[in-house]
Amino acid sequence: MKNDPRTRYTRKVIQDAFLEILKEKPVSRITVKEVCDKAEINRGTFYRHYQDCYDLLDKIEEEGLKEFEKMLASTQATGMQGAVEAILHALQNNSQLIRGLDSSTDGRQFVNRLAGRCTLYMEQWLGSIPRSAASPASREASFAFLTGGGGSVIEWWLRSGMEAPPEEIAALIVKCSEIIVAGLSD
Repeated sequence: MKNDPRTRYTRKVIQDAFLEILKEKPVSRITVKEVCDKAEINRGTFYRHYQDCYDLLDKIEEEGLKEFEKMLASTQATGMQGAVEAILHALQNNSQLIRGLDSSTDGRQFVNRLAGRCTLYMEQWLGSIPRSAASPASREASFAFLTGGGGSVIEWWLRSGMEAPPEEIAALIVKCSEIIVAGLSD
């Protein structure tokens, strides 16, 4: 399907209407008719772009994750502290979208996927640390612990309402990472 300004506008109107409804109830209870009424479009227009509300949700999530990955790639030169801060600020700036998507799924899959993308960056950063005297198993286990822990802290921060400043959370993640990495070289 072409990606002209009208198409982009129509998709945005549909997505915005859907996200508004999603704040009030889960995707399983949202109908295409409700989305169309809220977006002031007809059902044919909706079906030109999406198969159903689940397809719409999947596309919104995928677009969000792609944008997030672009942002992650652009922060790699800032070092781990700067990158984690940038990640957290981006999450905070998109908190409405994240809360809407997070409340939409029983398993909270979107926040889990976001936290997973954050840990991918951490794995790349940690992978660039010189090999130490630690055994390969110790090194890999430590990295698994770090990425899982970092992702869990980000997930906790998102779910707790992002009240703590991003700089504070980033500093905590980096400090914990540095302690564990330092322990590998002992």
